[in-house]
Amino acid sequence: MGNLVVSVPAIQALQEFYHDKTFCLVVDSAYSEIVENLSGVDQLMYYPRQQLRSSSIINQSVCFLKFIRQLRCVKPDIAIDLEGRELSSTLSFLSGAPLRVGSATARRSFFYNRKARLRSGSHRVFTYFDIASTAGVECRLEEYYLKTSKEKVHSLKGLLLNKGISVERPIACIHSGAGKQYKQWNSTKFIHIADWLVDKEFQVVFIGSKEESDKNEILISRMKNNAFNLSGTLSLGELMSLFEISSIYIGNDSGPMHIAAAMKTPIVALFGAANEKRWRPLSKGSVVLRGEEPCQQCKGNNCEYGFKCVRSIHADSVKTAIRGLMNEVKGFNEKKV
Repeated sequence: MGNLVVSVPAIQALQEFYHDKTFCLVVDSAYSEIVENLSGVDQLMYYPRQQLRSSSIINQSVCFLKFIRQLRCVKPDIAIDLEGRELSSTLSFLSGAPLRVGSATARRSFFYNRKARLRSGSHRVFTYFDIASTAGVECRLEEYYLKTSKEKVHSLKGLLLNKGISVERPIACIHSGAGKQYKQWNSTKFIHIADWLVDKEFQVVFIGSKEESDKNEILISRMKNNAFNLSGTLSLGELMSLFEISSIYIGNDSGPMHIAAAMKTPIVALFGAANEKRWRPLSKGSVVLRGEEPCQQCKGNNCEYGFKCVRSIHADSVKTAIRGLMNEVKGFNEKKV
């Protein structure tokens, strides 16, 4: 999910370059609400990953072949694979496009006949630019944002109303989870920050996947103040709408962090072993915090140092970052954060 969000500037550059052509965007069906309101996209095509996972082998084969047939019916002149995974490179080949552009370091780069050399040590957004540039597109990094639909805004407001969350009061979103263990900050510190935010008159909302709901319930049960658990209850469009009206986001390096950045939410991002130069949130109103330097050979499992690279971040450092961001936002100085 984070990769898709970070690729949006490259997608927009490609769309502008091919404005006089039919522009078809292929993404995972699970992320449809992230891209459904992108401007300039003539056709959206969703890869049925979830349907394939839950089907029998026979049904999987039928579903996959049906998708390939749909893809080939587009009759593309050029297929540009920004991600470079085994599946995406295979799909670019099966699309039938005579010109196929992708990364020279992709595992199945032999499916491309024009290969991009990716710069090293830079933010992921620039590697997507390298691929787009190989297709002849001039890319420059500008502010970008995602859009959500009026329907999602309306449904979110109804959900917040039912939970007792007021859109008239400041909302702080906390994401305590992450896809990898080495990206997760200390739970006790999250609880401390959540209580501190409530004391400062914020409504604290824990967000995350359905699988993270139980964890967040435990965190909330250990708080001295009240907070709200919206884990697993929001669609991606509703999550985007929530970020759009939220005063701040505090969380680990994750996909929701990148969505918050694209919605212009002020962010305090907590980084550990991951390279923040490559994965930091791309928004002006963001602060990246990290603990001690990561180990040279971190594999993210069974860390003998207890993942100190992220868990050594001090709660006071997070508070300082929040104060700084809120003082930059008009109307928050009087909150005395």
